[in-house]
Amino acid sequence: MPEMPEVENMALGLRAVIVGKRIGEVRVVTRAMIRGPHRRQWRRFLGELAGRRIERVARRAKRLILVTEADLALVFQLGMTGKFLLPPGGAASQHKHTRLVMAFGDGTELHFVDMRRFGRLWCLRDLDADDPDAALEAAGMTPLGPEALRIRRQVFGEALRTQRPVKALLLDQTRIAGLGNIYADESLWAAGVHPARAAATLDGEQAGVLLRQIKNVLRRAIRAGGTTFSDFRNAYGDMGRFRRRLKVYQRHGEPCKRCGATIERLVVAGRGTHVCPRCQRL
Repeated sequence: MPEMPEVENMALGLRAVIVGKRIGEVRVVTRAMIRGPHRRQWRRFLGELAGRRIERVARRAKRLILVTEADLALVFQLGMTGKFLLPPGGAASQHKHTRLVMAFGDGTELHFVDMRRFGRLWCLRDLDADDPDAALEAAGMTPLGPEALRIRRQVFGEALRTQRPVKALLLDQTRIAGLGNIYADESLWAAGVHPARAAATLDGEQAGVLLRQIKNVLRRAIRAGGTTFSDFRNAYGDMGRFRRRLKVYQRHGEPCKRCGATIERLVVAGRGTHVCPRCQRL
């Protein structure tokens, strides 16, 4: 499933290529992906996009937002395998799992490709891409907490006041938005915190270290283009390079790169979890 660094890289790539282009038409291949208040009138809504210029590409947690003139917006929830591609051959090179095609006036196209079909699309009006939460929630999308990259230390400390395992808290998008399984494991390892530890048992210094490592890990992953195991590609079809820099995720049975102990795989908060039993004592 694409996580925040992967979605951020998609946004960066699209921002560089499609902002300023005028939409010719939007063709939906898989109607079941459409959600929200315009679900029944989606053809009319998409018809209004014709001739409008794309003004912004934004990201909120793992959601990607395209905003046109007159503040018409397409909000994509990528699901497990959703991604955007800019095929050099346009329709001639359409992927077999393409679910939506946005054709531009200059003859180029943007394809939304989703093998597992869990991706969703909301059509929204009057969306402020810089502060979209109210509109997204009104459209029926799950409320989100503050972004992991921007959350303040005090707010993070308040979120930790729970007996839930700290990893469960980090994966709860309503409390802290943007962290997924890969980067939660990497951040906890970097901070020396066991994923099953009750969040409230972290003292102020430990909370500060964990927050700093979360932001460090996410920034490094963004610079590396994200992490590719099977499906993720950026808009140009390139794989993420952060997989080569993983310290603990999916390295069970291998030696810890910090202390040499054997990495273990556990299940915490219903998710496969990777931990060093020596660096991250419970």
